[in-house]
Amino acid sequence: MNRVVQQVLLYRTPDRWRISVWETPEAVGCGDLPDTPPDAPIEAAQQDLLEHLRRHWNYTGQLTWREEKPDWWVATPTTN
Repeated sequence: MNRVVQQVLLYRTPDRWRISVWETPEAVGCGDLPDTPPDAPIEAAQQDLLEHLRRHWNYTGQLTWREEKPDWWVATPTTN
């Protein structure tokens, strides 16, 4: 069963790329991308996050990204 993804936050810290995934306003999963170095470009982090969603959330859609502020990106589903 595919899980609903309403919104995704991806942001860089000095130590790692961090993520938050909203299924509903109350249901948020938070974590990091342990295999993505903090100096990796945003495109690599976005691709790794999408693979994480496919692997752990069974998410099959695409995401549309926008930069909220430096090193903070928000995505919403394009398709699901």
